[in-house]
Amino acid sequence: MLKKLINNMLFKDIAAIVAGCTITAFSINNILVPNALSTSGITGLALIAQKYTGINYTYVYYIFSIAILISSLFFLSKKDFVKILFVSIFYPTLLLCMNSISAIRDFVFVRGEMFLVCIYFSIFYGVGAGLVLRRGYSFGGTDSIAKILNKRVLKNVSVSRILLVVDGIIIILQGFVFGKDIALYALVNHVIYIYVMDYILFGFRSKLYKVSIISHNHKEIAEFIIHELNRGVTIHDIIGAYTNEKKKMVTCICTPNQSAVIRRFLAEHYPDVFMEVSPIVSVYAIGNRFKKLDELDQ
Repeated sequence: MLKKLINNMLFKDIAAIVAGCTITAFSINNILVPNALSTSGITGLALIAQKYTGINYTYVYYIFSIAILISSLFFLSKKDFVKILFVSIFYPTLLLCMNSISAIRDFVFVRGEMFLVCIYFSIFYGVGAGLVLRRGYSFGGTDSIAKILNKRVLKNVSVSRILLVVDGIIIILQGFVFGKDIALYALVNHVIYIYVMDYILFGFRSKLYKVSIISHNHKEIAEFIIHELNRGVTIHDIIGAYTNEKKKMVTCICTPNQSAVIRRFLAEHYPDVFMEVSPIVSVYAIGNRFKKLDELDQ
């Protein structure tokens, strides 16, 4: 049973990696590059290097990818290294092969208005990258560089901020190399494909919010949420640090629309409450719109 489960997971991992890498490579070879656009990340660096050396960007990407992979072996954990090992070899190879095929067949998916080209590229790239990341793997690009810098040099700076700075520097460099218009398009497609990637990672369903309410009218509020919104509620005993006063806090997980309904209800009936609303990435449980842990896509 365990062996069958592992084999099933491995098959899905390989299928997602192959599909994701193929879509991503297609977006670069058949949309981005033929339209003389650029993007962030290692691809952007490779295109800059191609401009000055004349070496095809796919070979440069391969060199960068292997260099980052070797660096990850020495500077990152074994777990992080394993996550990028296969993709760091497979994706550059696929990128190179598809570039050679595209050069022979001269196939371009879309030409014309640069902003539309930008959108097409971002959608394909975001979907492809999202499929790979959803299975827990990494391309071993600037995200790995950010992790290395965080672990060895900038320990007090978050990985996300380092990544933002690294990608920002690459886009700024493109402004000097390709012109400010191309740099702006690179920024636009970076923002769009991040959003697309998030949808692939977290799904197209409504995101969930956690609502926390501190009030003396906790029973009435809980009754409203349970009976009107059909949502489960938890009531916590808390103590205010400043007043040392015992209070009750009502918490529930709901959709964004339901959080707005709760807010309107409180504004009408209990406007003096303390209400906190925060987005939730995932919830695993038995209940309305939740998934059980044993029902997850392994």
